[in-house]
Amino acid sequence: MKQAVSLFVFLMLPFGSSAAWFSGSDALTSAHQRLLEGNTAQSFEAMIEAWQQEKTDTEQRHLTELLSLAISEDCGRSLSTLSLPKWLQAVVIRRETVQTPNRVYYQFSIYGSSDSGVANVTFSEWPDTKLVVSNLTPDNANRFKLDIEGLSGAVHAGLYKLELTSTEGESWSSWVLVSQPEPIQKISWKDSRSWRIAPPTDLKSTCPRPFLSMNLYQTDVGQDAPIWSDEKDKNLPTSLPVIDVPNGQYWFSVALIERRWQGAILFEDVQRIARFIDLPDIDLRELSLKPNQE
Repeated sequence: MKQAVSLFVFLMLPFGSSAAWFSGSDALTSAHQRLLEGNTAQSFEAMIEAWQQEKTDTEQRHLTELLSLAISEDCGRSLSTLSLPKWLQAVVIRRETVQTPNRVYYQFSIYGSSDSGVANVTFSEWPDTKLVVSNLTPDNANRFKLDIEGLSGAVHAGLYKLELTSTEGESWSSWVLVSQPEPIQKISWKDSRSWRIAPPTDLKSTCPRPFLSMNLYQTDVGQDAPIWSDEKDKNLPTSLPVIDVPNGQYWFSVALIERRWQGAILFEDVQRIARFIDLPDIDLRELSLKPNQE
């Protein structure tokens, strides 16, 4: 695997300038060298330092490509040696694109769990742009979910900092490198009950396979919880199965979810499609039998 990474890093370099990348002592050069040597965590630290310096567009592109290569080593688990404190059980960062018939919108969330409780969470883009500043109440101190509001596009690649404080006053923080947003919509509607999933173009065998999350909601009740849901990580379905629900209109969403890590932090990249559907207006059982009858 390390030999493959080395080859891809070499091929990424601009023609005629390969040697130049390793003739200096700047952070970007160090990030290349450490990754070639198999020192993923040290390469990650050098990437953080490089993001804090003035960069050309080419250097910024190289940093995002280096991060992608470093993730492919073991799906990002060795990027950071920083572990979660005892009072923090899980932290998840989720970037989501939602496509409906009328619009496309974007979400970015931080959620997690803590046995003792979290008092506040801050998430900032380098150098000092605060995107999330939240003081948690006792009701959501143990299980929290925070959203960045009013996004006009997917949160872009770059250097961010996550800071959490427990209800006992203990602090924990971590630098976070966000990868480049996926430019291609991998899931799209075929009709009101079926969808297309693009075949994978970049198989990272070290990461879990993408999984599909399907959720059906009532439209006349102001509840967040779905009345039906299902998840699949093998043989991903491309149509809604027969569901035993009363006749009526529902809000149906399908999400393709990909996961990676930055040490102990879990990242989720989500592409979701959603629309109103009427159930049942066709006999899905009869429809499924037709191909076998011909």
